[in-house]
Amino acid sequence: LMCEKDAYKVVFVGRMVRNHKRPHLLIEAFCKIAAEFPDWILELWGAEDSRSYQKEMQRIISSAGLEDRISFCGTTQDVPAVLRDADLYVMPSAYEGFGLSLTEGMSMGLPVIGYQNCAAVNELIHDGENGFLVEDGVDALAEKMAALMRDRNLRVRMGAAARESMRVYAPEIIWAQWQKLMESVISGTVSE
Repeated sequence: LMCEKDAYKVVFVGRMVRNHKRPHLLIEAFCKIAAEFPDWILELWGAEDSRSYQKEMQRIISSAGLEDRISFCGTTQDVPAVLRDADLYVMPSAYEGFGLSLTEGMSMGLPVIGYQNCAAVNELIHDGENGFLVEDGVDALAEKMAALMRDRNLRVRMGAAARESMRVYAPEIIWAQWQKLMESVISGTVSE
């Protein structure tokens, strides 16, 4: 049974890099809709990349008057604990190799939002099923965040689908695939 919480949480996990992870887009999107969702907060987890970028993001937060609701939490050794506490995972990256923190969020049953032109992310997120893929920019991001923040049933449904879609990466499945590959290498039957 899901009980009402005092605070709901949007999380981001990744280095604070302007042209790669682009957390400023998430901050701007949250600022746009914050007034409609007074019981929601945003936590950004990860190492600072540049002092000036950090200050710039802090300025966006201050000018929106949201210092008490948007936090830079630094790095953590316990990502699952951060994610267990969250309600929505947003990955505003421009590009990713694989999107490990995204898969962690999804395997913890979090609905996710990413950009549709971000490689890797657009393969992990099936739009409308386990999360949303949005067009580049702040408005589309804010719109889908609001849709999920407004609707607990949608969050639960997409979160369950996200967890389900991550089963293909379960260790036992990956190990079985490696095993098969090794055996075929040893027996010389690897096909191109």
